Amino acid sequence: MNKPGRRHTPIRKLIYYVAFVAVALRAVAAVAGEDITMRAQSGAVLKPSQIDKLSIRKTCGDCHDVDAQAKSLHFNRSVAKPDPEAADCLSCHLPKTNPFTTDGKIAKTVAIPTPANCAQCHSDAADVIAAGFHGRPDKHPGDHPTCVRCHSGNPHDIEPIGRKSTKSEAELCSSCHRRADLMGRYGKSPEAVPSYEQSFHGKALLRFGKEDAAACIDCHGYHELVSPTTCSSPQMVKMCSKCHPGAKMNFCMSGANHLRLKMERSFALRAEDFLFKALTLGVMLLLVGVVALDLRRKVFGANFAPRSGRMVAVLVAASFCAMIAGFAMAVGRLAGSEWAWAAGLALMAAAFAVWFARKKPPRKKERLYHRFSPAQRAQHICLVASFVVLVLTGMPLKFAHVGWSHHLHILFGGFAGARIAHRIAGIVMTATWLWHGIYLLYLWRKAAFSLHSWTMWPGKKDFLDFFDTIRHYAGLRKDPPQYARFNWKEKFDYFAVYWGMPIMVLSGLVLWFPVFFGNRLTDLGLGVAYIAHSDEALLAFLAILMWHLYNTHFDPEHFPMSSVWLSGALTESEMEREHPLEKAKLDATRPGVRESEAATEPVPDA
Repeated sequence: MNKPGRRHTPIRKLIYYVAFVAVALRAVAAVAGEDITMRAQSGAVLKPSQIDKLSIRKTCGDCHDVDAQAKSLHFNRSVAKPDPEAADCLSCHLPKTNPFTTDGKIAKTVAIPTPANCAQCHSDAADVIAAGFHGRPDKHPGDHPTCVRCHSGNPHDIEPIGRKSTKSEAELCSSCHRRADLMGRYGKSPEAVPSYEQSFHGKALLRFGKEDAAACIDCHGYHELVSPTTCSSPQMVKMCSKCHPGAKMNFCMSGANHLRLKMERSFALRAEDFLFKALTLGVMLLLVGVVALDLRRKVFGANFAPRSGRMVAVLVAASFCAMIAGFAMAVGRLAGSEWAWAAGLALMAAAFAVWFARKKPPRKKERLYHRFSPAQRAQHICLVASFVVLVLTGMPLKFAHVGWSHHLHILFGGFAGARIAHRIAGIVMTATWLWHGIYLLYLWRKAAFSLHSWTMWPGKKDFLDFFDTIRHYAGLRKDPPQYARFNWKEKFDYFAVYWGMPIMVLSGLVLWFPVFFGNRLTDLGLGVAYIAHSDEALLAFLAILMWHLYNTHFDPEHFPMSSVWLSGALTESEMEREHPLEKAKLDATRPGVRESEAATEPVPDA
């Protein structure tokens, strides 16, 4: 080392320059994997006891942009006050034991830190990992994740898992667990990833950006991994209780976040899922088939002219075809379903435009027949309003993989507002259902407990009318069947609602209060409720859209809307066309009633 006041001759400067270049070349050689000799500024070889972290940092910095390459929290950036516990270059690039060769050289560097390197400082975490799933021997090199792979993938930018976004954490785990080849080598199911993506937590996080939703490590941990099939009860309960206070074992083992994996192990869940899907497919094929036959007659029938016009019938038929295609693509997870729906809406809008532009004959004043009381109309309006809100808030979750559907939640102030609106609408629908049940009991008592007061009750004639209707639509019967107060289509709509309401209400309560019910039901309880609520909601939505709206509003015979749900009355011509037997019965019991009286006189309630 130079003494103060000594002059630097050109020869001495040259010696310093050569020594500096030698040290730099040696450092570059170390990166290539060769042994190097650490030297002081004078060129003297440093002994192991003379090498400290500060000198190593400075030497590496002669050739490497240390501050740019080492961004991790391990690296000691403070030169003025070095932290002896902080890592530097050689903490990872040299082993802790025997770092020097017998001749005093530093052993060759390690290109990529291995778990063994990390274990030198993180022995506790290494022991936990070694005892778990990720610590098992690789069948193929690189099968199991290393410390660096999970902690950013860049050894010069190590960061804790907690600094990652929740979505990044889930994507990190999914990058390995979605690989069928890798999972197959260790007897694990690659369905874990898609089953999580289809769960409520997965959709909330990955599709709706809710960072507070549970990801993989929230339930399974990261160093000490927890598996629901191998862990002890206290472990699982402890993990679930972090987000669900009061959770007990039945709730924790419900498999709500991996329902598809739960279904693989449960025949009951697979059977329920199959029955609902078969029911949905069978019912929709029947209903859509009937609509298709009716539209065939009204679009192509030579001896039939729809009241709204042939062009409207053509556009309505095309709109329904586009809607059906869109739903088939969405259920099958095919791209482009949104374009099919957009085409369906555009065609229906065109049908409205054609109808409004079409010249219509002047309306004549007709006798009115009241069919629905104010109480019945109020019940229907409550049912319609709650159903619309439930669809707008629930279907984006059902079809979360359809990106544009997420924007529907903007109508309710976002994801959180949509959850509140869904629950409020559920309460309104449930209250309406109970209200109607009490109303039926009132009519029953008023009719001296006779079932004739329940005019929606199906009978033999309804089954015969169904087959006669199919024959008429297919061109095998000239005239349609004659209907009384309610036809078989209306009764089907009515009992479809009453059949579905108990399923929707009970399963909805279980999903609204999952911990309360999950603790008291078997470990299949939440899975049963989820499948029932989701699939029955889809069936109800499709039936209302493709069947009820067509028969009551979009049928070219009374396009664009039947006003009976608002006024509660039908005109004489509408009654003659849709309910001739009921009209004849009313005319027989009220002969000579003037039009003004008939318009205000109610008929017996349904």
